[in-house]
Amino acid sequence: MKQFSHSKLSTYERCPLNFYLQYLTNLKPEKEKNVEAFAGSRVHETLELLYRDLLKIKLNSIEDLLEFYGNIWQVEWSDEIVINKKEYNQDHYFNLGKKCIENYYHKYHPFDQDQTLGIEQKVSMIWGDYEIIGYIDRLAKESDTVYTIHDYKTGNTLMERKYADKDRQLALYSIWVRHNFPKAKQVKLVWHYVAFNEDVISERTEKQLIDLKADILEIITKTERAEKDKVEKDKDFPAIENKCEWCGYWQYCPKKKHLFKVQSLPKNEYLKEDGVVLAQKYIELTKKKAQINKKANTEKEFIQKELSKIEEAMLKYGQDNKIDVLDGDKSIVTIKQSQIYNFPTKSNNQKGYLLLEELLKNTKYWSEISVINSSKLNQLMNDENIHADIKKEILKLAPLQEKISFSIKKK
Repeated sequence: MKQFSHSKLSTYERCPLNFYLQYLTNLKPEKEKNVEAFAGSRVHETLELLYRDLLKIKLNSIEDLLEFYGNIWQVEWSDEIVINKKEYNQDHYFNLGKKCIENYYHKYHPFDQDQTLGIEQKVSMIWGDYEIIGYIDRLAKESDTVYTIHDYKTGNTLMERKYADKDRQLALYSIWVRHNFPKAKQVKLVWHYVAFNEDVISERTEKQLIDLKADILEIITKTERAEKDKVEKDKDFPAIENKCEWCGYWQYCPKKKHLFKVQSLPKNEYLKEDGVVLAQKYIELTKKKAQINKKANTEKEFIQKELSKIEEAMLKYGQDNKIDVLDGDKSIVTIKQSQIYNFPTKSNNQKGYLLLEELLKNTKYWSEISVINSSKLNQLMNDENIHADIKKEILKLAPLQEKISFSIKKK
């Protein structure tokens, strides 16, 4: 039976390639330990101690908790933990975690608002051939019919209510609560943003939970279909640039592989690396082209020819190394390959344009298109419900062709 969790589903939505590498291979990520995650774990452990002792009818003082926090910080800290924001040091993050604990303690002392039912409560639900799992920071009961799912957040961004009302993780856990506690008529979802001393609260209706379950099963079906029917990893599990700083698989990603390759090189070797040289030359020529006076057509044409040569070389380098992003030191060059329909136009292929127009006028799709427009035609061709014979006839007049483009952006 396959297991799925909120984080696993989110990984697929965020980047299918990350999902593939993390869950469908034995590759180990090159992942650094960052200080934000380290501090968050220590705060969680301290609040966990608070409530575990409360279950034993022991109320720790704030001094007890801060002493525990200081001890585990000292024991768990190592030189491998990375502080990316150079304006801060270890003491800053230690004191921030301390503030989070103090905020929570003073806000809820003496902690008699509800009855704790579970700490790090495991969630497990069997949905057909799948097991859905997760962990609740703290599950509590306010009354016989009102239950609460508590989640502690130590981040520096406060979630808006509109996003809380769409959040999947705690809503998913509320399905488990309603199933396992039949008396629960109301399940509150509470995010404690302890750095701000603020709470964000949301709830879900029965219909919303039914829809959520259907959405989750649909995502699972997509991952299963991609895994079962995959022909090419790059096609079925494409790389998407989304929260890449949390990914530990840069060396396998076409969008990050070159950056990973050159980041550890000494400066003199870095500047001589083939991909860096090509990217820098392309960036330099592109800047020159943008600066040329419109009247200087001769020089512009020369640079365009040079750009074409560099583009050809970059494309070959990318294909040989399975890379589509090249590191050019201060900027990067992205190579994008896609397939587009070569729709005929009045100016470049009037005969084909008239034939396509006549073809579409005799179908039910003409009312949606009304005029030969590439955007609307693309939507039509990508619609799964388009009649196969019509699509075949359109393809005769508008065959798919490879499109390659290059773009530059600063690191």
